[in-house]
Formats: sequence, structure tokens, C-alpha cells
Amino acid sequence: MEPADILDAYYWNRLPLILMFINGYFIYRLFVVTQLTDVFVSWSLRRSRGRIGRISLYIIATAAVISFFIPNAVTILILLPSLKLLDRDIRIQTDGKRLTTALTLSAIYGANIGGMGSLIGSPANLMLIAALDLFKVPGGDQITFLNWFLWSLPLVLLFSLLAWRVVILFGIPKELRSLRVAMGEARIFLNSKQRSAAWLFVIFILFWVILSLLERPSFGVEEYLPIPAILFFLLFLYMSFVSAPGPAPRPLLRPKDVFTDLPARGLLFIGLLVVIVWGIQKLGLQQYIPALLSGLIHPSVPPIMVVISVSAAVTFLTEILSNTVVSAAFFPLVEFIGESYGLAPLILMIAVSAASTCAFMTPVATPCNALAFGEMKGTSLKRMVLAGFLLNLTGALLISLWLEFMIPLLYLR
Repeated sequence: MEPADILDAYYWNRLPLILMFINGYFIYRLFVVTQLTDVFVSWSLRRSRGRIGRISLYIIATAAVISFFIPNAVTILILLPSLKLLDRDIRIQTDGKRLTTALTLSAIYGANIGGMGSLIGSPANLMLIAALDLFKVPGGDQITFLNWFLWSLPLVLLFSLLAWRVVILFGIPKELRSLRVAMGEARIFLNSKQRSAAWLFVIFILFWVILSLLERPSFGVEEYLPIPAILFFLLFLYMSFVSAPGPAPRPLLRPKDVFTDLPARGLLFIGLLVVIVWGIQKLGLQQYIPALLSGLIHPSVPPIMVVISVSAAVTFLTEILSNTVVSAAFFPLVEFIGESYGLAPLILMIAVSAASTCAFMTPVATPCNALAFGEMKGTSLKRMVLAGFLLNLTGALLISLWLEFMIPLLYLR
């Protein structure tokens, strides 16, 4: 087969995944334009019934769920009005006692943790897919929209509970944990555009879950799946830009809505990843990298310690560097680490993607950290650093142990 034919076959087979990421971007724009997520935030916080200890958990959970499908910085922007109002009400109802740090950390932790929750939740995940294809990593072609959730949802749940305990420990005094603040009833009021957007979201989830199920080799229809993916994508565009389903049979999106805040940085760093991989292969550096790494990690180190070391390194580097920069640098490195230490590269590369979203120590670690810390005046930097350091360490350990156990079961059988 000619190289051009091989490339055409690759793009045809990967077309459903490419369309899914583009589809996910349209979902994100629908959420923002219709403000559907604002209603979800208001409803979720009221479900806490004003219990101060539980409010933190609901903020973490809400931020995580929203960040499954939209950028974590946008998640923070959606949460900020509610957080500021809640911060003010708590001060009034507790005679001036402040829980600003707890509210801020809860939002930051949930938004960052949620990035690993779905395949479209973080630019690092898109870069991961590109890296897996570039290196032809065994098991990488088995990743689908649906089976990603099989390992990510339990991990997000465990991570969120861990983050909640850290917030309780560092952000909420014991005497306030059992107090309640007055909150409204947990009712949902959706306008017609929001109901139509909700219907589109449900349709989006159902289609890509069904398509993921059909990707199983036992069905023998993998080569035909791009066809329904194209048809659904065109239908989704029609329902978004021409006639929406449900109670609002009018366009939900306008063309200009799509290009507002285009994720240029994510696209830039995907290109950077390709350049790095091409440069390494062109210069023949791959033959020297294993020798360099063997000097940093002793050959007798157990494989799980290698995974933990990589996860911790990525997490702490993300405190001072962009997660996309760290991911772009580490994906080529860990592919060689896996080969050198007898580890499945897929485990290490997914660990890099997951850990790169989990930087909790500093206000400059991620855009959502900066937004939350800057807007929530009164947040303690000292507590943020101490709590974030503990969560970075325990989070890296949790990610490593979970992926070491789950990834072979899902993708490497």
C-alpha cells in the first residue's frame, strides 16, 4: 500500500474520534451561550441544604461534572457569581467568619479534577490521542468515548472525595462544619433554549456511547463507523444552527458563537507535540533517551514506582508550566521510559494526561487557579499551597495506582 493510501486509511478510521472532539466543542459553546450550566450550578448548590461541610463537596462535584465537557477556566467563570454570593451570605450568617479559602479551593479542585473525566474534557486528552497515534502505542486504538468513562469516572469520584477531605482539613474550622446557612429551594427553571440545549446534549451522549459500543471488533463494522459519524455530525450542525429540537425550534448557535474564544493554545500545543516527536525521530535522539533516563531511575525500581514518579513529576511541573507544555514534553519521554523499564507506554501516557490537569498548589498553575484566586478576595495563599502540596502528592499516588490496575484490564488484554 502506498504511503498516501495508508494516511487516507488512518484519517478515515480516526474520523469518528475527530468529529467527536469537534462535536464536543459545539456542546461547550451551547452550554455557554444558553447559560444552561448556570442553572445547573444554582440547583446543585441548593441541594447541599446549606450545610457548610456539604457545600464544599457539592462545589467540587459541580465543577468536576461541568469540566467533563467545557474548559476548566470557563467552569470557574460560571461558578464565580454563585461563589461570591455564597461567601457573602456565609459571612453575614456566621457573624463575620470567612470560608473564602474553602470555597475557592473547592472550585479549583473540582474544575481541575473534572478535566480527566471525559475524553473531551481537557486539551491534554486530545494531545494524548495524537501522541498515541504518532508512536503507535499498543492499546491506544482501543480508547473510545465510552470506555474512557470506565476508568475515569471512578477515579474522578475517588479524587473528588479526597479533595473534599483536604478542603475540610485545611479550609473549614471544626466549629463551623456542622453549621447551616439559609439557601433557597432546589428547583430548576429552564427556558425554551436551555431545554433544547439539554435535549441536544442528551442526543450527543447517546449517539457517541452507541457508536463506542459498535467499535467492538466482535461486531465487525469498525470500517463503516465513519459514515454514521458524518451523518450525525451534519444532523447536529442542523439542529444547532438551523432548527433545534424540543421547545425552541430555532437556531441555538450563530456562526460567530463558534469562533468566540477559540482554543488557540490547545491547537498550538498539539502542533508543538508533532514538532517535538518529529525532531526526536529526525535527530535520532530516541536511542539516547533511555540511557539518560536509566541514570535518573534505577533499573531495579518497581514499575509502579516509575508510574508514581512520572505522575508526581508532571503534577508538580504543571505548577509552574502550562499543562499542555508539560504534556507535549512528557509524551515522547514516557514512551521511551515504558520501553526501557518494561512498562506499557499506554499506562504512562494516560498518567501524564491525567496528572497534567491536577495542579492545586499555586494561583499560577492553571488559568482556573488564577481566576478563582484572583476573584475570591481573602483566599489564604498559605493554606492553598499547603493543601495543594498534600493533594498533589496523594493525587499522584491515586492516579498511578488506579491506572496501573485499570488500564491493562480495559486496553491491553
